[in-house]
Amino acid sequence: MKYTIKPLSSELSSIFTEYLDNLDFGHEPHWATCFCRFYHTNCSADQWRNRTGEENRLEAIEQIKAGNMKGYLAFDGDKCIGWCNANNVSQYIRLEQDIKHIVAGKKVGCVICFVIHQEYRKQGIARLLLKQAVEDFRLQGFDAVLAIPVDIKDRPERLYRGTLNMYSELGFREIETHGNVSVMWLEF
Repeated sequence: MKYTIKPLSSELSSIFTEYLDNLDFGHEPHWATCFCRFYHTNCSADQWRNRTGEENRLEAIEQIKAGNMKGYLAFDGDKCIGWCNANNVSQYIRLEQDIKHIVAGKKVGCVICFVIHQEYRKQGIARLLLKQAVEDFRLQGFDAVLAIPVDIKDRPERLYRGTLNMYSELGFREIETHGNVSVMWLEF
């Protein structure tokens, strides 16, 4: 089956929020209220826990329309089946201190979250989203792409940052490890 990948846009903001609204996050209930805003904030852990899904949804829509929140949606026909949060690394405020020594003044893209519909997992959707993000970062003149996957083999639902294999297949190399977290880097 052929899937379609589309960049997130103002016109697709309601499809994005409806997609995330209608997924089953029973394995991680607090993810149901995130709307992929966590890495875009620098609030404390307590402040984050106190944010509501409605606050995050509205902020996501606002930031999509402002052009600050970017990524890709995957479709099977008209049905949204996947999401990838991909943007200039500078938009991920929560990561800033941890990666400033890596970024060091370069124009760097970052791929941070994948949310694939349960019925479409293990069908290569995340790889398609990643490939599109990397191609677009290259075309937009980025110097490199950063990814920070977490390798937790016994909890596959926690692989929301992607897998080491999918990054390696596209030429990313591991430049740091911190426990089960790898820092993957693709330089153009």
